[in-house]
Amino acid sequence: MNIRNFRDISGYKNRDGKVMKKNMIFRGGALDRMTQEEADYFENTLAVRHILDFRDEKETEMAKDHPFHMAEYEQISALRGQKHDDNGFNFEEIIKNKMDPEQFQYILGYLKEGYKAMAFDNPAYQRLFELLLKNDGHIYFHCTAGKDRTGVAGFLVMMALGMDEEDAVGEYLLSNEYLKRGIDDLAGQLNIPDEYRRMCEPLLGVQEDFIRLTIDSVKDKYGSYDEFFDCQYKLDREKRNRLIEIYCE
Repeated sequence: MNIRNFRDISGYKNRDGKVMKKNMIFRGGALDRMTQEEADYFENTLAVRHILDFRDEKETEMAKDHPFHMAEYEQISALRGQKHDDNGFNFEEIIKNKMDPEQFQYILGYLKEGYKAMAFDNPAYQRLFELLLKNDGHIYFHCTAGKDRTGVAGFLVMMALGMDEEDAVGEYLLSNEYLKRGIDDLAGQLNIPDEYRRMCEPLLGVQEDFIRLTIDSVKDKYGSYDEFFDCQYKLDREKRNRLIEIYCE
């Protein structure tokens, strides 16, 4: 698949011994490079019927997703209310040709604030859970590289299904394995000076400290994940059991 960081979230066991089914919930990067053959595979073999794009309007305009015949496409930014330049949350464009320590610290701070805020009052994630409950076709959600906004979403989906927190963190960190081969090439394409490449790795992959910011923010505000999902996503115990029934076996 000509899609960065593409995978299905499956095989994890929840606290009741239920296992996430294969090929129902997919995550990854933008679909601007996929071929028509891959698009057909998405719709006909994987039965993807909903594509949820977490990028902002500027990002989607710069790299539009491939059009689909049957799958419904929606774009809802998963990061709102933060100031950024015309490149949105696309760090590859932000750091292109202009990386230095000052720029790195600015982007790193921006990224951390995003991780603290994304789980709350987020229309993109609310829509994701609505589609999961709707259960009328498999779902693909993505951002630019499929690691930050998509990573938080994947973590929340797993927690809603009653998965172990450490398993959900581990799934989030898999992005480093899926992105590893392209990081050096990407750094070259972005003209990041050699002396700053190691410094920039946290921006081109994921770090456990980042997702821990999300976890700590949830736990600081709510007494439990049950309370969090009920208040933030209107997922009471009945709806979460319904999700488990749909996506686990």
